[in-house]
Amino acid sequence: MSVIIETRKLSKTYEGAFGSQDVVALKDLDLVVHGGEIYGYLGPNGSGKTTTIKLLLALIFPTSGEIEILGEKNITARKVRQNIGYLPEGAYYPDFLKGEEVLRFYGRLYGLGGKDLERRIDAVMDTVGMTHARKRLLRGYSKGMRQRIGLAQALISDPQILILDEPTTGLDPIARKEIRDILARLRDEGKTLLISSHELLEVELICNRIGILSYGVLQTQGAIDELLTDREISILVAGTEQGAAQLEGTGITVEDTVGDRIKLRVPDETHVYDALARCKAAGLQLVSVAPRRETLEELFVRVVGAAEAAARKAAV
Repeated sequence: MSVIIETRKLSKTYEGAFGSQDVVALKDLDLVVHGGEIYGYLGPNGSGKTTTIKLLLALIFPTSGEIEILGEKNITARKVRQNIGYLPEGAYYPDFLKGEEVLRFYGRLYGLGGKDLERRIDAVMDTVGMTHARKRLLRGYSKGMRQRIGLAQALISDPQILILDEPTTGLDPIARKEIRDILARLRDEGKTLLISSHELLEVELICNRIGILSYGVLQTQGAIDELLTDREISILVAGTEQGAAQLEGTGITVEDTVGDRIKLRVPDETHVYDALARCKAAGLQLVSVAPRRETLEELFVRVVGAAEAAARKAAV
């Protein structure tokens, strides 16, 4: 599998103003994005995600380290620039423009013109499902329609790489699914997508691989199925809280209680038959048993929490 984006020991430090302390926004980032995948770039606010994107787009320059895109170390080269489409968070376009006029403007920035530009406008409008609204003023667009136009402008040069910052934030569930379907289709067509997002469920549904950033350091990176290793058994029983209390110290924990229904979590190291025997001995009646995998949200909280704990310890 080809590597499309790679950074090696990439670091960025912002100098403190008026003698204040310097800020380390990014430290020794080794990021790898493969061709034809959707890579989810995750992290709390202030973790360094936006700094990374600005570095990849050559809007700012690194303090140290290297960036290689499409095998090119000179990321300001025409070959690289024309092959990156970017959708910023909260992209703004003038309300007095029509949808197709926005695309015409951005297409000209990429050096497109004439029939080639008009063909690209037709193609991207069809891709994002906005052909019907191409001649409408943006002031009449919903937020979901504006996001589609933003995605269309990122696609206008037919780039190999898409860098998208919070592409589904603030959208309703239907619009989110529609955008998600578009992104999956673009991946299937061979494009490479780097998505920065706080919408962890969306990331879990669509991304092939993820990286979690905290305190400017990439804490973990890999395929989602490989990273979500914590697995448990979920057992639903009927009984009393007193009965569930008898399970204390066995490793089986109460996750939720509704009426006489008690949801239990059994760690992977405890055999399910042992857990069922303990439930029976506690007078709990079995309702259902189901495997349970750690969610991306739980992984995120666990990884970021460990990074915060390490940072607090280092500060002491």
